[in-house]
Amino acid sequence: MKKIVLKLHLWLSIPFGIVISILCLTGGLLVFETEILQIVTPSRYYVKEVKEHAIPLEQLIPIIQQQLPDTVSISSVTFPAEANRYYRMGMTGMGRLSLLVDPYTGEVINTVSPYSNDKFFPVVRRLHRFFMYPMQRDSDKTNWGKMLTGTATLIFVFILISGIIIWIPKTVTMLKRRLTIKTGAGKFRFWYDVHLAGGMYMAIFLLMIALTGLTWSFKWYRTGFYKVFGVETTQGGGHTPPVQQANQVQVSSGRPSGEKAEGDEDTEGEEKSGRGRQAGERDERAGRTERAGQNGDGERRSGEGGQRRGGGEHGGRGRRGPDYGIWVRVYNQLAASNPNYKTIAVQNGSATVSAPVFGNVRASDKYMFDNRTGEITDVQLYKDNPKASKIRGWIYSFHVGSWGGIFTRILYFIACLIGTALPITGYYIYIKKNWKKKRKT
Repeated sequence: MKKIVLKLHLWLSIPFGIVISILCLTGGLLVFETEILQIVTPSRYYVKEVKEHAIPLEQLIPIIQQQLPDTVSISSVTFPAEANRYYRMGMTGMGRLSLLVDPYTGEVINTVSPYSNDKFFPVVRRLHRFFMYPMQRDSDKTNWGKMLTGTATLIFVFILISGIIIWIPKTVTMLKRRLTIKTGAGKFRFWYDVHLAGGMYMAIFLLMIALTGLTWSFKWYRTGFYKVFGVETTQGGGHTPPVQQANQVQVSSGRPSGEKAEGDEDTEGEEKSGRGRQAGERDERAGRTERAGQNGDGERRSGEGGQRRGGGEHGGRGRRGPDYGIWVRVYNQLAASNPNYKTIAVQNGSATVSAPVFGNVRASDKYMFDNRTGEITDVQLYKDNPKASKIRGWIYSFHVGSWGGIFTRILYFIACLIGTALPITGYYIYIKKNWKKKRKT
């Protein structure tokens, strides 16, 4: 039985080994993408100078609007928890682009896009997700890069399982040998042990990465995977590509890049915010005639709840726009009631609070509010979300290793390095053994 499994392990590994190594290497690089970029280019993540107070929002928005075309307007603002971070502002009329803004100077730092096709990490991401094959928005067309990476990942699952079967020792002595990496017994023995012991130590993590990653490659697999957890997928597949955290922004063209997305697309979070922005625009149009000016509620509340934001109303280029004083009031309410928040995104009629939840970095609570008074009218807590919504976040978190914080991310990084080495060491072992056989004959 083991001989048959060994043959399958070998002949599946030979054609797909290089692809698997590339996928593991790029995945490992993406694990700490944000941290690497924050060290290399801190100016793209942190404001130059943290002042005592940020510019009040009712003054900041007009400053930003003056730097934008007349057809573009601010539709949402994301407030980070850290005082030294940029605001992120969503825009209408610019697709899925958003802005990074210095809240102390009103300077637009960069335009942020979920889609990237240049610079190091966006290229790494495209290589990891599509093997550099051009992205296609037409769902009827086959993306051969996506098909290649998906097939290689599926093969990798069989290789890992067959490797575990082959590895199972017959005696306790063999068990000890196969769990040890010897460094003083020659080069061949060292790489042989790395292949066997290293692969076994990291097999569970590599399987988690591969099994969750397949949900972005094949609809049939995604449907089956969801059914295992008692969830039916939606008409369009029921699953969006991995997301970026709102406070960890992926950026193109040398702009800040954040927590890695699986590859092509940023993301359920942006998809949600995009839907929210559209709803906010409808609210704005419907309630534009109802809005009245602030009556002192927009004054800066730098001392309240430790916050430093301002409020007010912005008329915006000759027409009445959203009441940003209400936005700030809502923000202050939510910041006070959610002290551990990572980001709070506010737009007309709704706000989203992203807070750390063990096992799901995408967890967030949504609040609906009255555009005229700022009163919270409805709350949709993450814990009350349907299972389908939660499982998407869990799949992403388990795929990138963020489900257990920095500890699991380090383990995933090591697993990716081992995963990169497995095909290479396998080729080495195969070549050396066959070379020895030929020499004997």
